[in-house]
Amino acid sequence: MRIYLDTSVILAWFLEGDQTLDSIPPDTTVASSRILWVEFGRVLERTIRTGQVNPEESVDIKRGFDATMAGVDRLRLTDSILRRAEGSFPLVIRTLDALHLSSAIAWLGTDDPSTMSVWTFDRQFNLCAAALGFITPLLEKVVEPNVL
Repeated sequence: MRIYLDTSVILAWFLEGDQTLDSIPPDTTVASSRILWVEFGRVLERTIRTGQVNPEESVDIKRGFDATMAGVDRLRLTDSILRRAEGSFPLVIRTLDALHLSSAIAWLGTDDPSTMSVWTFDRQFNLCAAALGFITPLLEKVVEPNVL
């Protein structure tokens, strides 16, 4: 089994104490689009500037993020992924979600989507991934509104 990881899960882990990542089986291959790293950095910067996290805490969070993400495959945003994100999806989704789903589709290749899980706390993203045939184990844990 492979898991495609959305930024919402990482943000919940580091900023809200969510324990969902604990349930990833040890021998699972996990990947995400390179945009996860950008999104995480932007949200962390925003939490510092708004006083939600102090600078000292942010250093620990960043170190934890780097250690956690060392085991996650970083998928490049290729022209084919960008073109796919420009196209239509079964449901209306936001731009970054289209980029994430397009990255998951590219990573899937020719495999059956039911062999890969998409992990996100975004309801619309979950529903769209399910409509594409992906396993969406976090649909029941959806948190609204999305922090992104």
